[in-house]
Amino acid sequence: MNTSFMRTLIATSLALAPLAASAQRSIEDIFGDLSGFLNIIITFLILLATVLFLWGIVKYITAGGDEEKTKEARGMIIWGIVFLAIMVAVWGFVNVLLEFILETDSSTPTPIPEGPQQE
Repeated sequence: MNTSFMRTLIATSLALAPLAASAQRSIEDIFGDLSGFLNIIITFLILLATVLFLWGIVKYITAGGDEEKTKEARGMIIWGIVFLAIMVAVWGFVNVLLEFILETDSSTPTPIPEGPQQE
């Protein structure tokens, strides 16, 4: 076998080892933890995009008519808006996906199929 494939396989198995250790947890607990982690990351990235946007505005105001600085500031403002739009869309997608998977708003959850019956 290819050594890089083996290294990747070993690294992946080591990364997934904590999931195997938490096999006693319910899927709702796992997705709840994942949701909390993703909300923290997305909030941080939205904060960074907002700072980029505001920094672009400050640079635009302080450019003093210099065409090069104005162009650079305008680019920062545009990228800040783009990143904000992307992060809000990702945040919405994650919440819709988690609600679909966990069915938190449903009054009748989808039943889990039963396995083979032993007599």
